[in-house]
Amino acid sequence: MNSQFKKFSILTNNEAQQSQEVISMLINVDQIVSIKPIKMMLEDREVIDGFWLRLTNGKKYKALQIPQELLTSFDETLPGVSKSEGNRHALSIQ
Repeated sequence: MNSQFKKFSILTNNEAQQSQEVISMLINVDQIVSIKPIKMMLEDREVIDGFWLRLTNGKKYKALQIPQELLTSFDETLPGVSKSEGNRHALSIQ
């Protein structure tokens, strides 16, 4: 099997039974455009941490669990924000 496929737990709405279901899904990580941490409310009003996935085909999923290697990316430290030096990026409007 191709190593680009990783397992995710996805929260779906079952319209027929008016309930939520958790399904396992293999997603090609090369097709993921963005992953955003979110708070999700379950049917029993419990709030849990989850993720909003957006894929290149425009589909969006609410994930309860994502692969560990993607999860560790959120722990990555970014460099500090620096102030702009002068007008290097300023546009001149006349």
